[in-house]
Amino acid sequence: MARRIVTGLILAAIVIGAVWQGPYALLASLLALAVLLALHEFLGLPGTLKPLDRAASMLAGAGIAAVAAAAPKDQLAQWMLAATVLAALGLLLLVLFTPHQMPQAGARAAHMLAGLVYVALLGSCAILVVRPEHGEPGALVPDGGVAPGRFVLLMAAAVTWLNDTLAFAGGKLFGRHKLYPAVSPNKTWEGSVAGMLGSILGAFLVKWLFWQAVSDTALIAFALVGGVLGQLGDLAESVFKRAYGVKDSGSILPGHGGMLDRIDAFLFVAPFAWAYFYVLGVAS
Repeated sequence: MARRIVTGLILAAIVIGAVWQGPYALLASLLALAVLLALHEFLGLPGTLKPLDRAASMLAGAGIAAVAAAAPKDQLAQWMLAATVLAALGLLLLVLFTPHQMPQAGARAAHMLAGLVYVALLGSCAILVVRPEHGEPGALVPDGGVAPGRFVLLMAAAVTWLNDTLAFAGGKLFGRHKLYPAVSPNKTWEGSVAGMLGSILGAFLVKWLFWQAVSDTALIAFALVGGVLGQLGDLAESVFKRAYGVKDSGSILPGHGGMLDRIDAFLFVAPFAWAYFYVLGVAS
């Protein structure tokens, strides 16, 4: 538990520092690194993908992250669509032209494409949120908070991680009724409710610290939907780990397991954060 807390505090300090004042190039690079580490771990879950498959998938994921970071803002949707389609096509062609692995073709294609969408594409939405057109570091909003895009990323992180923390604590202290034992035997409804309270707490904490102008209604709606999506993201990773008989995706983060174990919930929240605050015009 002590290692988990220390690692969590270090990660929180890095995230807050980079989001609050880090140059865009640094922040985008850190986000891309986290996504690619998680993708690397995901590709290793089956234990059967060949080095060429993994290298091609990593290259495809890096391409999507790079497009998310650098594509022209007025053509962003077209570039993201093109990058995703071309990456998927490239992976399918790799499967097609490795006939010596034909008996595993379906499993190879499925896992590589799942990694492309589940980790690379969803994770790259975090980069979309903090692009320069959504505010640079030091570009304070009127009440002294951080730039809107960076506020949204902090909001998504707080909603996700406080959900995870209080769900873990609530489940340990009060857990009685299993949430989804077929996928994650240790999760309980009591822990889930505690996690949702954590999401609301996290949202208001970020508002209080960084941008008090956001309406409480928008904040609570984001916290509730984001909290549910975060728990679904956690369960989604559990499905893959259970299918492959793996406890943790890796060991890079002491007390937490792998990078994918740390950001599994965030992968589901990041695209919602981008859509909620920008596509729907809740923030600008």
